[in-house]
Amino acid sequence: MDRIEEIPKFAFVGNSHMAFWALEIYFPHWKCMNYGAPGEGLAYVESFAVDTSDCQVIIQFGSNDIYRLNDENVDDYVERYIKAVLAIPSQKTYLFCIFPRNDYDDYSTAVNKFIRMLNQKIHEKLQGTDIIYLDVFDRLLLNGRLNPGLTIDDLHLNGKGYSILAEAVKQAVNL
Repeated sequence: MDRIEEIPKFAFVGNSHMAFWALEIYFPHWKCMNYGAPGEGLAYVESFAVDTSDCQVIIQFGSNDIYRLNDENVDDYVERYIKAVLAIPSQKTYLFCIFPRNDYDDYSTAVNKFIRMLNQKIHEKLQGTDIIYLDVFDRLLLNGRLNPGLTIDDLHLNGKGYSILAEAVKQAVNL
């Protein structure tokens, strides 16, 4: 008797980078549920109450929280961030790094230096967990800023940007 292959089931959770991802294009053979919410961050993930225990879960958030963070509160944020990610039920969890962003029009790279440090702290705190960390930060950068060739508006990703994310997910999932 032939075994019927089960369709992989994934839940995508996070901010606008998840919400605007045309999952059916990048993962046509997966059952994908999109729980991305534009403008959201840690508070959304902390309050996420959907039962995703029968899914593999892919999470990305944090860029909307950046301007509320500083050297004094960053460690508390990282603790809450990890706790929120671990609280989402899943068969397996994949966490994208916080993506780079561009500070207004001043061509500063300061925010991305801060995000890099934040990502390092998050990655260190994930050690010893079963979370798979997807670090695409450097692949999204050009000269220290979010590569405008990967965006539609200097913030949200375009098809080339989402191709980088999809490749990272597929490689991690090993499908």
